[in-house]
Amino acid sequence: MKTMKYHKTLAWAMLFVFIAALTACDGEDKKGKKDRSSGGTSEILVVTQNKEQWEGMIGDSIRAFFLQPQYGLPQPEPLNKLSHITVDGLVDMFKKHKCLLIVEINPALEKTVVETGEDLWSAPQRVIKIVAPNRTEWCKTFNEQKEAYKMWYDKVERERIMSVLRPSVDNKLGARIKEKFGFNITIPSGFFISKEEPDFLWIRKELEKNSFGIFIYTTPYKDTLQLELNSLISVRDRLLQQYVPGPADGSFMTTEKEFVPPVVNYISTYPTGFAAETRGMWCLVGDYMAGPFVSYTFPDNRTGNLVTLEGYVYYPNHNKRDDLLQLQSILYSISYDE
Repeated sequence: MKTMKYHKTLAWAMLFVFIAALTACDGEDKKGKKDRSSGGTSEILVVTQNKEQWEGMIGDSIRAFFLQPQYGLPQPEPLNKLSHITVDGLVDMFKKHKCLLIVEINPALEKTVVETGEDLWSAPQRVIKIVAPNRTEWCKTFNEQKEAYKMWYDKVERERIMSVLRPSVDNKLGARIKEKFGFNITIPSGFFISKEEPDFLWIRKELEKNSFGIFIYTTPYKDTLQLELNSLISVRDRLLQQYVPGPADGSFMTTEKEFVPPVVNYISTYPTGFAAETRGMWCLVGDYMAGPFVSYTFPDNRTGNLVTLEGYVYYPNHNKRDDLLQLQSILYSISYDE
């Protein structure tokens, strides 16, 4: 179990190790493999000592962060779904939830203690336990570190999604992408190549009511200004106008800039080590289709190019957070051979 420790007292460290030793085998089968974790997409199970903690300032802090709207979606949808139980209900079934946030107030502590474990009772799984001397200190610690907590939970969610998609991988399409761009990516069955150019690939999955798409494109990398939002969107719009027509004559895909303007965040958690993550809405010029997209742009030192991987969803009048997360998980499956 990997742990991250803040202001740890020796007594609490020994107690946690003792508890972990007693419970770590609960989710293992006879071969030592962990049971598959449970829980809905982007769901976090919050475990408190009592109902008052959930209904009071602790629960308010948790809800304010994890239930804020996901940016870039046409309908309001929260970042996560939250479920709640008290600690006396933490039976084996709930211990196997993929994302657990455990709340404890212990007045005997002088400082807040945070423990986090991976695959403790199931896999993939992330368990975070925050023990504080009072409610105020608990909320202070949570608010200081909540972005890291979400990063850990998101990683588990992507791992769970890929564990479902990986058995249906399209090896032929994956080989074509590797031949063209030089990296590996896990593409599940159902996708097909819709457009291929020297610097551009569009693959799609068309269902009865919705569709998914992935763009992969490269441009020569000259300087870091190309990673700024305006430059990223300019390149995106130019290539999509050229290669991605809409159903109506003369229509083409572009970026929505007025109602849901795109935003960029620079992250170090992408598998390539660094990427500009862009979120926003795509729309059609000359037609009325639209939907969310997420993209990752990073320098490829092997080729001297900037590489962009993008996923988009079209599912009118339906929620799209989970579909976009599935595409995001596919984009995170990128890897290079050593």
